[in-house]
Order: sequence, then C-alpha cells, then structure tokens
Amino acid sequence: MAAATIAAMEDIGLHPKPTNDPPAHRPTETFGLHHFQPALLSTASKNANTNLDKAGAGRKKPKAKIADPTEWKQNKQKQLRMEGKAYVSKRKRDGEIVTKKPRAVGPRCTSSACKKASNRLCNEIDDEARREVFDEFWQQMNWVQRKLYVAGQVDRDPVERTRAVGSQSRRSVSLRYHLLVDGKRKQVCKNMFLSTLGIGEWSVLNWAQKGGTRKNRPNEHKLETRKAVLQCPQQNHASSVDSSTVEDILEQVNAPDKDTNGPPELEGPNRKKSRVAKPLTWKQNRQKQLRMEGKPYISKRKKDGATVTKAQRTIGQRCNSGACRRASNRFCADFSEEARDKLFTSFWQGMNWTQRKIHVAGLVDCDPVERTRAPWTKSRRSVSMRYHLIADGDRRQVCKKMFLSTLGVGEWSVLNWAQNSPEQDNSEENAKKQTQRKSRKASEHMFLKDFLESLPKVPSYCCGTSISKLYLEPVFSNMSEVYRHYYNHCTEKEATPLSRQVFCAVFKKMDLGLCDPKKDQGCTFGATGNLFNELWEEYCMERGAAGPQLEK
Repeated sequence: MAAATIAAMEDIGLHPKPTNDPPAHRPTETFGLHHFQPALLSTASKNANTNLDKAGAGRKKPKAKIADPTEWKQNKQKQLRMEGKAYVSKRKRDGEIVTKKPRAVGPRCTSSACKKASNRLCNEIDDEARREVFDEFWQQMNWVQRKLYVAGQVDRDPVERTRAVGSQSRRSVSLRYHLLVDGKRKQVCKNMFLSTLGIGEWSVLNWAQKGGTRKNRPNEHKLETRKAVLQCPQQNHASSVDSSTVEDILEQVNAPDKDTNGPPELEGPNRKKSRVAKPLTWKQNRQKQLRMEGKPYISKRKKDGATVTKAQRTIGQRCNSGACRRASNRFCADFSEEARDKLFTSFWQGMNWTQRKIHVAGLVDCDPVERTRAPWTKSRRSVSMRYHLIADGDRRQVCKKMFLSTLGVGEWSVLNWAQNSPEQDNSEENAKKQTQRKSRKASEHMFLKDFLESLPKVPSYCCGTSISKLYLEPVFSNMSEVYRHYYNHCTEKEATPLSRQVFCAVFKKMDLGLCDPKKDQGCTFGATGNLFNELWEEYCMERGAAGPQLEK
C-alpha cells in the first residue's frame, strides 16, 4: 500500500523518482509563495500577525520622566526661606555653605528718645500684639504679600535736614516706619519695626524704594501684582493664604488711581505726580501749633541745643499773701476757683495767639516809675506794671503772681506783650497813613498833570516833526528850566513837588516836547495867541534879557 502511494506520488510529480544521477542544485529563489494555495497563504499571515502582537504585548515601554521643580534641593531651600524657617545657603564671597536660623521676634525698643518723642508709639505696643503681627506676617502671607505690606507701612519723605556736616549725605529719602495694630497704623522706630517683623534692614529699604519707584508706573505695577497674587497660592503649596487677604490686595490693585478720574489705562505716557508743599504737616510747624494751643510740645534749648519737652499749660496756685488781703487796691481774694477756671479756659480755648496778646496788653497797665527802691544804684525798671483780671465785666487789680497763675503765662511773655502793645495798637493807624500817603501821591500826580496842561503849546506843524506831539512854546530852552518852574509853582501853592524822574516820565507820557528855536526860525509864535505874557516876562526877568518884541 505504501509502495503504491509512493509510486502514485512519483507519477504525479510530488515525490522525486530514485535515480543514480547526483542530486541537482536548486536555487532558493524558485521556491516562493506562488507554490502555495491562496487559502493557505492568508491563514499563515493571520497566524503570523497574531504571534507578533502577543510578542509585542509581552514587552513594557519605558516611561518618560517629568521634571518636578518642587523636588529640587535649591527650590526646597528657597521655599523654606520664604516660609521663615531654617534653610541652607551658599555664601557669595567664599561659597561656604551656611545654615540660616528661623525667623523670630527680636527684643523690643527700650530707647529713652522714643519715650520722650510724641510721634513714636513704641511703648503702646505690648509683646502680645507684636507676636500677633509677627505670626500674621510669616504665617498668613506669601512673599509678594509681605513685600506689599512692608511697602505700605514705610513712608518715604524727602530729607528735611542732613546730619552729616561738612560732607555730602548719602541719604536720598527719610523713612518713617509703622506697625498695623488693631487696624491702626502706629509710628515706631526702625529697630522696633525690624525686630517685630523679623526682617533685615536691607530688605525693608529695597522693598520700600521699589514701592516708591513703581508709583510712577502704576499700571505696570498693578498688572505684575495681580499676576503674582493669582499665581502665588498655586506655587506655594506649604503656605496658606486667606482668601480675604487676596481679595483685599486685588481691590487695592484694581482701584483707580487718585491722580486720574477714571480707570487706569494700560497704554500711554507715564504721569508723574506733582508734589505740593503742605506747611501744616511740617514737624516744626506742628510743634508750633501745639505750643499756641497750650498743649505739650517739643522744643530745642538755645544755650546748648538740647531737645526738651514742654509741659501743658495749667492753672497755677492762687495768691495767699497777707499783704494782698490788707491792701485796698488789690482784689485777689474776690476771685473764686471757679471764676479762675473760667478765665483760664476762655483764654486758652476761646482765643488765638494774636487775641491773647491783645487781651494781656489790655489787662496790664504800664505807668512811669514813681519811686526807685534802690536809690544808690541805677534801676533797670523802665515802667511800673499793674495787673488786672475781669470779674463780672469789671477790671479788678490783682498781684503779679495771681495774674500769671490764673492765665497760665510766663512773666517774660506778659512783659513783652504789654510793652509792645502800642505798636500793635498803631498798626491800624499805620495802615491809614499808608492809605493817606497813596492818596497824597495821587493828588500830587493830578497837580502835575494840571500844571503841564496849563503850559502854552503850539501845534505840531510849526515844529515840523511828530504829528501826534504837542510842543511847548520856546519859553523854556531845556527840561531843567521846566522842572524849576514846576518846583517854584508847587512852593507857591504849598504842594509837595514830585521828583525829577517822575516829572520826566509824566511829561513823556503826555506826549509833550520842547521846540528848538534855531530850527523853527520861520514860525511866528506870537500870532498863535497861546503865549502867556506873564510867563514870558517872568522867564525874561530870570534870564536878565529885554522884554518880548512882537515884531520879531
């Protein structure tokens, strides 16, 4: 059976017939896909693809690495620094690695100058309030909000005085520091500000100056701040920021500028804010105002320049002298404490400084010295002073001690105001005199104008020069003779003559001129009828010449 099958295959050609010839070489190219049936070929291709898919599924592809900047060492140390914790840093000058300590509240201010100063409130802020300010600064704010907070609490003012005598000062601005306690800004010294917030002096100076320069570019500053505030809660995962704080900052950023009437423009020229002087806010003027109101103020002593604090004006002790009780012309005992309080209150609260001077000058009488208690020496007293106080609308004489203690003023002030009172009383009279002098000057100008109009004149065609001018007849040869005649005329009329300069200015203003007889020989001035014979005769008498000759 097997042999028949093999023989059949040999006849068909599927099995080679056995021969004694050596096997012939068959190239591999002759055996291809065209020798197989199409069904077998499609089935084999499907099996091959399936095997390849299984082999590919068995191998794992490598994952692509994604950079996480928060895991970098440098950024971790930077994050610790921004949170106020201890961090490691490299020193710039030598590259040495150092460990910075965590932020902490420093010692409070114990300066005696701050205790004496009236504009510094370091003593009013206790340690508990300082701790609350520190915790809010380092636990509830991010880095951008801290910069905005410091720039808002530090005021930059122009330098008022330079302490470096003989050399140029390096200070460009004067900084005033404030702390926000219970919603109020309280001014403190620099040491109190830095120790409470736990920051360095260089950082405060840098942040405050940047805040001041960015005021000139408000739109750019607001856009940067808005971006920083919106991005900071996403970047700082460790710091917790209150939504109310962010909203407050955004309201300040989005608010319109004070200098403009509308919303800020994103494009356009930068507008520089003009500075306006406010003398009422100057330190010296504020202390002066406190002094005039009778409140405590700070002053400098003239002899050594030391700063002293003057106490508030208060009513002093009343007079208890037995001599005043026995004297018939002194009524110190008639004033009760209630009446004295009313006088003191009306003097310091119901009057200004000028009214107080006039009030004191009206209550103090300056009389000539009647007797000298030291006859063997030259007395320094120029006047004898009598003091009075008003009770029920009447002036009642009191002693000096009672007067000074009731009004709360000093002896030198009373002496100065009382002796200089005539100058103050005559101020209105001086004003009246100045007004009279001005009116007198006006009358003198009117007198001069009338005099010039009364002089004889000829029309302009006789002289042949300017058409608009009027020329005096040839009675005067120069301006000096005209002014001499005006001076004599004023003496006769008992009027005050004006100066030669004013006379020439008015003469020119009235468009008048003098004729030259040599150039105008053809003109007959006598025919015009404007010549005053009396004036001409007077002029001839002064010159020593003969009388007028009408033929010529």
